[in-house]
Amino acid sequence: MLKITNGTPHNRRLCPIAVFFLALFFFLSPIMNHNSYSGEPMGIIDNIRQIEKNDIKRNIPSETYYGYVRGQIPIMISAPHGARHYRACENRWKAEDAYTSSLAIELGRLTGAHVIYLKNKAAEDPNSDIRSRYKDFLANIVRENGIRFIIDLHGAHRDQPFKIDVGVLDDRAEESSCPTFKPFIAEAFRDYEDGLFNKQFRAKSPGTITSFAKHDLGIEAAQFEINALCRILKSRTDPSLGTNEQDVLELVGRLQKMIAAINEKITEDSSKSPLAVPTLLGKR
Repeated sequence: MLKITNGTPHNRRLCPIAVFFLALFFFLSPIMNHNSYSGEPMGIIDNIRQIEKNDIKRNIPSETYYGYVRGQIPIMISAPHGARHYRACENRWKAEDAYTSSLAIELGRLTGAHVIYLKNKAAEDPNSDIRSRYKDFLANIVRENGIRFIIDLHGAHRDQPFKIDVGVLDDRAEESSCPTFKPFIAEAFRDYEDGLFNKQFRAKSPGTITSFAKHDLGIEAAQFEINALCRILKSRTDPSLGTNEQDVLELVGRLQKMIAAINEKITEDSSKSPLAVPTLLGKR
């Protein structure tokens, strides 16, 4: 074994080697992190797969049909359709938005955001019903943790003519559900999707999480409708449906970048006015 002591010839010979490897590390760091990933990319994919397979019981009912992961930043990720759910206004059971719950959980791990998600078959629709246990729990978490922004993840059919559609109620700033954070969403998805906002899903129905956040909780929110071809790694019902892993990693990287930028904005605003409270956006 080589013994290294201060001032020895061995130590002097190793210094250039150490400098070389330090330089190599700092050179490669931006390359390894250029997509804003935290951790190994394939580890992210494996995590999403395992969560979807082992933790999301999409067709098994449970009294505790939703799950919650506590975070460290004032942002919440919601996935209210991650398992089958009953839409009373249409008198029918709706299939899950596959991989939205597992995506939400993994994003929470990567960013420190709070996460609420559907994990079991639910006899209510958290995003359609005006009142639901899911919304009641979400509201408590928002108030107890000073949440300032909700990212509500949904799944769109693969035939939809977009990769992502971000619903913010209205294009006008005064009526929008996220006037402050909309530019940060646009920047994170620049060169990804043309006409990013309010394509088909504005989240304008009174039961949506986004509408609930604006009108009842007085905080900002946006609904993210993600095409199946950008999120489903392997379908349980359609063997022909399975997206490219790199497409999922790009989606995760962009969402992660967005969350980091919004959290930084919240932190800056809080430091300028430590006693400030969230602006109410039209609380009922």
